[in-house]
Amino acid sequence: MRLLVSTGLKPSARVGDPLRPHLREVDLDRGEVVRELRREGDGPEHQEFTGCWREGGRLWQATRTAVLAIRIDELQVVGGWSHPLLYDVHSIQPRPDGGFVLSCAGHESVVETTRQGELVRHHWLRDGDFARAYPGVDDFRAVPFDRFKPHTHHPNHAFYLDGELWVTVFEERVCRCLTTPGRIELPEGPPHDGLLREGLLWFTTVTGWVIGVDPRDRDRRVELDLNRICDSAELLGWCRGVEVVGSRLFVGMTMLRSTAHREVLRRVLRGRAGVKRPTRVLEIDLDRERLVREVPVGNRAGGTIYALTAVG
Repeated sequence: MRLLVSTGLKPSARVGDPLRPHLREVDLDRGEVVRELRREGDGPEHQEFTGCWREGGRLWQATRTAVLAIRIDELQVVGGWSHPLLYDVHSIQPRPDGGFVLSCAGHESVVETTRQGELVRHHWLRDGDFARAYPGVDDFRAVPFDRFKPHTHHPNHAFYLDGELWVTVFEERVCRCLTTPGRIELPEGPPHDGLLREGLLWFTTVTGWVIGVDPRDRDRRVELDLNRICDSAELLGWCRGVEVVGSRLFVGMTMLRSTAHREVLRRVLRGRAGVKRPTRVLEIDLDRERLVREVPVGNRAGGTIYALTAVG
């Protein structure tokens, strides 16, 4: 089994350096990275490969400010586009008409576009007027990613389901519908993913839960506490990125960074100090609810995982 892991890494492995986009192909059975696509970044801002969507032999890969088309067999960028509203993009998924829907956590929005990057619809999750909330900003791509923190909503993963638009909302601990009344409560922790796989909607929470919900009745079919399954006193990590193939569950774990937000999460995860675990991919046997393997995909400085995509 091979996975594409959308990440941000510090090539020098120095903690103080900015993250740069890396797409790493991992052979799970061999337990190693076998191919990699790197992109250079400019300046002190972090740049990462964030959410993605596979369309046949092509991967539509988001960065924080753009969308790239990547040919999977060659791991080569073959196109891409951007838009002034692309700001701290966390996810990209298809629209029913063939376009894209993207979550822009930096300004609390979900953006719908054509395949060429033309704006179709803009959903702002806050109340009030969008322009008044960000006076003088015409192009968010030039704005530092932390400028408008703390966020009130922080939409992480937007997706269409049966013609309706849904989004996971970090600060509300919920997945909610933007086009019709509907909510899926996720009280275990702030959610990231929301992917339809093997007939279920799979959610991760940063606190280490993976929850599978039946999209027809919204009842839970799977509830996995990875802290219990991994059974370690060490800090599990920032849980984000999920893929399911049959009974094989793959989950991304990002090493915690030394920021105020991550230190809060430390207390949520363990209630006490713990040893940081490296950035890695977990494989879980869903039938037996047991850890099969852990494959490191970062370096000494950690690295951020946003998305996992099965490719064979």
